Amino acid sequence: MKKIGAFLLLLVTCSTSVFAQDDAQFTLFPWATMYYNAGAMGEQSNTLCFTFLYSQAYLGWKDVYQDENGNITKESTAPRQILFNIESYLRKLKGSFGLSILSDRVGFYNNVGLRFGYAYKLKIPTGHLGIGLQLSFFNQAIDGSKLHALEEGDEVLSKLQGEESVMDFDVNFGLFYKADRWNVGISGTQLITKARLSGDNSVINRSRQLYAHGGYIWILPWNPNWTLEPSALLKTDLKTVQFDLMLLTRYNGVFWGGLSYRIDDAVSVLFGARPFYNHSNNYLKGIDLGFAYGFNTSKLGYKKDRGYGNLEVVVRYCFDIYKEEIFSGYGSTRNIYKNQY
Repeated sequence: MKKIGAFLLLLVTCSTSVFAQDDAQFTLFPWATMYYNAGAMGEQSNTLCFTFLYSQAYLGWKDVYQDENGNITKESTAPRQILFNIESYLRKLKGSFGLSILSDRVGFYNNVGLRFGYAYKLKIPTGHLGIGLQLSFFNQAIDGSKLHALEEGDEVLSKLQGEESVMDFDVNFGLFYKADRWNVGISGTQLITKARLSGDNSVINRSRQLYAHGGYIWILPWNPNWTLEPSALLKTDLKTVQFDLMLLTRYNGVFWGGLSYRIDDAVSVLFGARPFYNHSNNYLKGIDLGFAYGFNTSKLGYKKDRGYGNLEVVVRYCFDIYKEEIFSGYGSTRNIYKNQY
């Protein structure tokens, strides 16, 4: 039977002992920083933020099957990730809390993850350091009835009958330093986990993921309305390494656009805006919209039943949860107080 590369990869991940599940990856990674670095939670300063990210890789990707009668079946198995983040800085706790919910479909795997944690913000003269810890719960399911063996009597696939799933617990840790115009961070996810499928003795070791990332804001001296914002993200499981490089240009803090490159994968065009940045309503100012389209640079793209590009959309909404500090009172100065919450 005819198989394409994705299905061969899927068979490998079903072997007796594997390193199976990596973190989801996003082209618009600066909007997903708290997902892979616990220390970056609540970096929007005194605000409550909601972030929605949708990513569809290899648009149009299909697995093609041909049975003994020559009938051909095509199934869409392209990777798709949906991420929802909530994060906020809390003055009384001197730090931030964050919650991430992820739906991740890769081939015939359907994964759901939840991460929540706290990041302590240590103030230093030139900026502040976020020290974060996340607890993670992860459910991985695979529908064995949809898998097609290359030949009869396959020992691995014969053990997968119907849908099987496993729940796993994990810990993530991160450090994130932010100054006025630059930031840098290191982090690790999936640090302790080891999960087991229920139907046999196969063990799925979810790979530890290590990250290093940073960014810089350069204000153009001849036109301060424009900024250039390069950023980079390095990911490794200590076996392979992946780089994401991004260059954004931003005008007046409102419109932004640029390019991103993921090595051996895609070149992406990015653009977005904060459409209500100058609006009189403070609750509308924090809406940020973005879009990315990636042109595949590997052999996985632009062929029949293969991918023809990556699509990504981000929506972020932030608003200040603290009122301005106002001195008010009457009579004696002893009664003056700060009106805040």
